[in-house]
Formats: sequence, C-alpha cells, structure tokens
Amino acid sequence: MKRKARLKIDTRKKSYQISDSVFYKLKSKKKLCEIIGFSLADLRDLSNDCHYNCYEDHSAGKPRLIECPRGDLEVVHTRIASLICRIRQPEYMHSGIVGRSHVSNALAHVGRLPVLATDLKSFFQNTKKEHIFSFFYNTMHCSPVVASLLSALCTCSGHIPTGSRISMPLAYWANHLMFDRLAKLTDQQSATLTVFVDDLTFSGSKVSRQFKQRVEKIISQSGHVMHPMKTRLHGQDATKVITGVAVSKHGIKVANRHHKAIYTDMEQWIAIRDFKGIDILPLKAKLVGRLLGKLNSQGQIDRSFKDKARSVKEALN
Repeated sequence: MKRKARLKIDTRKKSYQISDSVFYKLKSKKKLCEIIGFSLADLRDLSNDCHYNCYEDHSAGKPRLIECPRGDLEVVHTRIASLICRIRQPEYMHSGIVGRSHVSNALAHVGRLPVLATDLKSFFQNTKKEHIFSFFYNTMHCSPVVASLLSALCTCSGHIPTGSRISMPLAYWANHLMFDRLAKLTDQQSATLTVFVDDLTFSGSKVSRQFKQRVEKIISQSGHVMHPMKTRLHGQDATKVITGVAVSKHGIKVANRHHKAIYTDMEQWIAIRDFKGIDILPLKAKLVGRLLGKLNSQGQIDRSFKDKARSVKEALN
C-alpha cells in the first residue's frame, strides 16, 4: 500500500507585499472557494471543531493541549498557511522564514548590551477568533462574510489551534499591530528587536526596567501577557540564553542544559548500542532519533556536534 505523502507548506519560493496576496480585498465567497479548492458547503462544515484531533502532549514534562486539524481541514489549513507564508514579513521576524532560525535570532543580540528576553504566555490560546477576523477584515480588507468564514476555519475553541501548520504564520499576522508597535518603540530607543514565534528579545543600551514597563504595557493592551517566569532583564556583561542559545559579548555557544541533555542521551546510547535482539530495537531507534536530532540542532552552533552525529550514524552502520 502506497504511503500518503505528508502535507507541507509550499510557498513556491514566492515573497511579496501584503497587497499582492490573493486574500487582499477578497470580497467573494465563491472566489475564496476557488482559492482554497473546496465548496462553500465543505468549508462551512470544516469550520466545526469536530474536525480537530485534540490530545495532551507530555513530551516536555508539562502537559500541553494539542489541537491538530485532520482530514480535509488539514488540507485547508496547509493551503491557507502556504498562501499566508508568501507575504513578506519584517526584519525582526526569525521564525518560519527560510534562512532564519532560533540561531539567527540569538546572533542578532551578540554584544556588550543589556537584554530583555520574554515569552508571551499561552500565545496561541490568547490569539482569539476576533484577532483573526480583524486581520482578514481590517488588514487584508476582505468582506465581512469572507473574514468571518476564514476566522472560523482557522480557529479551534475560539482561538488559534496549537497544532496546525496555520498556527505560527497566522498568529504573527493576527498580532502584527502589536509587534509593529514594539518595533517602533525599539527603533525610538535605538535598540534591536527579534521575534521567534512567542519569544521576544530586545537588546540595546537603553533597554532598562522603564523600557520593560513600556513593552509590557503594549503587550497587555493587545490582549497578551508577558510570562512572569520567562521574562528576564540581563545586564550587559551577562551570558544570556536566547531561544535556547547561550549569547555573550563575544558570540554564541551551546547552552549548558543542551550539553547536559546530549551527554545523558549519549551515555544511554553507549550503554545499549552493542545489544542485540528484536526487543531492544524500538528503544534504540527512539534514543538514536532523539540524540541525532539534538546533535544536528546544536551543530548549527558548534560544528563538533555535527561530527558526533556522524560518529553515531557510523556506529549504527
């Protein structure tokens, strides 16, 4: 039986201004159906929350609700996400953009400067249906009926779903006015802002407690909350962990917690790599997959981790 190809976002290497989007000034439901490739009756049916697979993910220790579109709704979300991702985003964005990553996000803040790092608490859940409607209606200038249908298609339980391809790009655009206000404040203070999904980082000589209060006010006015446990104001000489990367005045390096996690997995791998038997294979496959993922990820920061990944692969062969 032929395996079904996994859906993925396809931008066709296009990048254009928002006014060139197919959604811009879209007034007709019929045209929307042609763009997405489903009938109006189908789209209305897919707006129902019953088309999500909802479950708790415990992989990070703390349980997290995942709302994953299934069947035709997954196809619709992937199509909308592909079109939304073609709209050019500001320089401060580092997530979901080819050539950018959590590493480029961290690199933007290398230097002897104070840093404010924060996380938007429950970012997707706090990006409500009205945020989505406002984006399509006020920013994209769609008709009310088109904006209403799109906002219904792209939300679960009244907010951006936590496990869809649409989640990251649409959450940005639904909150772009907030991010733009933060960018304007940052420019006024001759500072640097980067955004990686729900992680916001500011650096500059004028980044201070007063600056933090102004940032918090803008975020609060936009219906979001700075995570109290994940907000840090770092001094200019401190080593900061930004999107999982250790940043100092000299450059970047692998954060200690990633060193520890890789060391732990490597020790387990060494302990079981020579074991034979069908019973151990699933455990070895899971461990090796996790270890290689960590090594390749940190290899973007330190090439020696890429070498370790090659050694693990050679040992497998």
